[in-house]
Amino acid sequence: MQDLVLVSGGVRSGKTAYAESLLRHRHQESWFYWATGRALDSEMESRIAAHKKCRPPGVVTIEEGFRDLLASGRLAEEGDLREKPLLIDSLGFCVLELLEEEIEPWIDRFSAVLSGRRAMTVIVTDEVGLGGVAGSALGRRFADRIGLWNQRLSREAAQVWAVMMGCPLRLR
Repeated sequence: MQDLVLVSGGVRSGKTAYAESLLRHRHQESWFYWATGRALDSEMESRIAAHKKCRPPGVVTIEEGFRDLLASGRLAEEGDLREKPLLIDSLGFCVLELLEEEIEPWIDRFSAVLSGRRAMTVIVTDEVGLGGVAGSALGRRFADRIGLWNQRLSREAAQVWAVMMGCPLRLR
């Protein structure tokens, strides 16, 4: 997909800031920001608040779960959400939402929607392949699923970036 960009990195690596800079450079403040994270505790509320403060004032934020937004059809319908650039932050929260389900049908459906978009899409995702094998079954399931989804998206993306310690490295 010509306008699909994948930005991966570890926790606090700078991946979101870099993804935002890609959109700011090309589109200033005229884009959508799909924030997939949910605050389930006060620490997460603080993280989300910090992310919100960094967004340009003209950016339209969508705070909706993966299943709900995909099911609504708004990503695929004609209109601003399909026509304007979109930043998705982050894929990890989408995986968490689908942790108890078969993920391949969701990946296929998501890729189909992305292929029909007419504007740049930047996806922020977590890199889990640099660490060891998780100590819990749930951690291994998360790593397996996000790893599978990252590989699929990296094959479909025109650009793939890894961000480590605030330094972006173009992989493709």
